[in-house]
Amino acid sequence: MHILSLTADDDLTSICDQLNWVQARRVLLVLPPTADLLTKPLELVRLRRHADGLRLEVGLATADDRLIPTAQSLGLPIFPTPTHAEDEKRWRRGKRRTWTAGLSPVEVRQAHDEARERREAIRTAAPRRTWRVWMRWYLLIVALALVGGLGYVGVAIAVPGATLTVQPYTEPLTITTPVLADPALTQVNMSNAAVPARLLIITAVWEADVATTGQIEVPNTPARGKVLLVNQTNTQLNIPAGTRLSTAEGPRQVVQTIAPITLPAVVGGTAEADVVALLAGPQGNVAAEQIVRVEGVLAEQVRVRNPEPLTGGGVSTAPAVAEADRARLEAQVTQFLQTAALNQMQSLLEPTEILPPESLRVTRIVAQQFSHAVGEQTARLSLSLEAEVQGTAVNSRQALDLVYNGLAQQVRTGYTLVPDSFNFYPGAVLGVDGQGRVQLEIIGEAHMAADLELAPHLERVAGQPTAVGLQYLYEQLPLQTVPTAQVIPNWFGRLPYWLQPHHRCHRRLNYFGFWILDFGSRQPTTPIQNPKSPIQNPKPHVFTRSRPR
Repeated sequence: MHILSLTADDDLTSICDQLNWVQARRVLLVLPPTADLLTKPLELVRLRRHADGLRLEVGLATADDRLIPTAQSLGLPIFPTPTHAEDEKRWRRGKRRTWTAGLSPVEVRQAHDEARERREAIRTAAPRRTWRVWMRWYLLIVALALVGGLGYVGVAIAVPGATLTVQPYTEPLTITTPVLADPALTQVNMSNAAVPARLLIITAVWEADVATTGQIEVPNTPARGKVLLVNQTNTQLNIPAGTRLSTAEGPRQVVQTIAPITLPAVVGGTAEADVVALLAGPQGNVAAEQIVRVEGVLAEQVRVRNPEPLTGGGVSTAPAVAEADRARLEAQVTQFLQTAALNQMQSLLEPTEILPPESLRVTRIVAQQFSHAVGEQTARLSLSLEAEVQGTAVNSRQALDLVYNGLAQQVRTGYTLVPDSFNFYPGAVLGVDGQGRVQLEIIGEAHMAADLELAPHLERVAGQPTAVGLQYLYEQLPLQTVPTAQVIPNWFGRLPYWLQPHHRCHRRLNYFGFWILDFGSRQPTTPIQNPKSPIQNPKPHVFTRSRPR
């Protein structure tokens, strides 16, 4: 036996949930003495049904007189205390029921049988319909079908929907308008075709280098030869390597011995010595009999002469800075500086402004430093430049208004501009002055389409075969191609019979001049609006004609 001690917070739902987890066959519910728990007969009935579904024997331990009679009548054992529930006899005595809740299975089955017998009696007692009754129903159904079919055909003929697309004859328009962008202006000057502009000034730094194209001669090999040394004393003299010998006349030329030389200990003793010029290049070459002087402490003891000339001193070419290199590098750095400044100025523009690259110019050099001077030997020349760059931002919206007015003046009589065909873009820059004023060209392109008088022609093609009516419109109106029509429903291959102007008709003039006409549409429409500015992306024209009453 499993004992469940209930509290005042429990209800029937929580009790049933606890019973679902019980593993024992018998469950004793100990009710709190002060709580109104399971005092309603319906709650005890639901508890008994739930316990029967779980195949559990449920008993109640309570002293509440309000629920004891109902519990005993439902066969629920009642115990004063949990100790009394340990008696097996008390559980068996509680199984007797004095009344049941609801109908018994036998009574339910009898009620279903009686209802089925009543339905069968009503069905058999109804009189059977004769063939005349069925004939009346058949005739009524046929009549309704005929009326519905005729109504559908009438509606299909009288109220079809049609979409007619025509392409009027169009011609391209192109205009090039010179516009002056002046930073001194605050509003558009229509007579002079001038618009306000804005000066942009930034400081930019750029460094670059180029290969030098100049050449200079550089000494690369010294002159070499032999000299004859003569001893002026009667003692042996040791001439060390590096002893310098020079000429006495003309530009001083110096050579030195390569190796040590020993002169014999006799007056007039001689010895040959190999010498090399101190300076490389042609200036080290010495003619014969020009070297006659010994420098140093041996000047009085040794006499020298060169029977043969010293030769071999040469030069080679090396890259050096030319004046053209400096000019070329300065132009290149200036161009790069303007490009860098252009990228920085783009972030400073307003949504309606454009910045012609030709308007950028260097107004002041802050710092300029070349790595080498002209004529210096180097393979590359570098330049660091810091300068102020000025550009002119042009108000494109106001400039395009000037171009749009020019396009509108070129439209011939009987034509109209196609709103979605406008295209504007800047052209060549004609000039930039020192005050930042920019003279540039603005190119405008558009299409003009012929105006179509559709009303009288639509009256003539109403109800005609579709192909015939479209060919008639193509021959009578200035069109580029044969119109197309979509008729729904298109059962008879004809245009609607109510293409008259007084019926509802929507006309839309789209890109490149296509007119799309919707007959029978119930969509709301708006009146015609001409575009006031090419910046506004004007909407298609919409024409509305309502049915007269």
